[in-house]
Amino acid sequence: MLEMKFREIINKRHSIREYENRKIPKKILKRLVITATKAPSAKNEQPWRFFIVSSKKRRDYLAEMLWEEFSKLRDIEKLTAKLDKIAIKFYKNIGNAQNLIFVFRETRKNPPAYQYFNDIAGVSGAIENLMLGAVEQGLGTCWIGTFKSKENEIKKLLNTPRNYELLAAIAIGYPKKGSKPLIREKRKLSEVLKFI
Repeated sequence: MLEMKFREIINKRHSIREYENRKIPKKILKRLVITATKAPSAKNEQPWRFFIVSSKKRRDYLAEMLWEEFSKLRDIEKLTAKLDKIAIKFYKNIGNAQNLIFVFRETRKNPPAYQYFNDIAGVSGAIENLMLGAVEQGLGTCWIGTFKSKENEIKKLLNTPRNYELLAAIAIGYPKKGSKPLIREKRKLSEVLKFI
């Protein structure tokens, strides 16, 4: 039975960028991955693969890698002063998140042209399930795409099969007490919805 109503979970989900120095029990992480795998996937392919980093040594190494990539992007992105300050704090050590979840898709030889898009949709649905499940458990998450440029290094570090493609990383942990998520204004419904 849900501890929170579904609408409340949806509304509480925000990108969290500051975490307590506290690891998540393995049983909760496993439960979240099970929740993720309830997502639909075309032809029930279930292309998602999850690798959870809990080792401090590996996490710190990945944080350095992420900081290096963000530093390059900073010159290109030209963030506002407020966003730059938030991003710097987060990217220096991934907000102190004690766990990182890397999400891959398993690729297949000679797939039909539409398979890639179906896989992306399925994996995205799985990630959203995981993130909403995290809110229910009192956890926060932040979806990170910046790691993509370091895919080969990450695959080597995590010892993934060659046919796995990195799609996302998720910082996950207990939100730091007193920290507030950056809440950005959503587009108006009239901008994103059209009845025909």
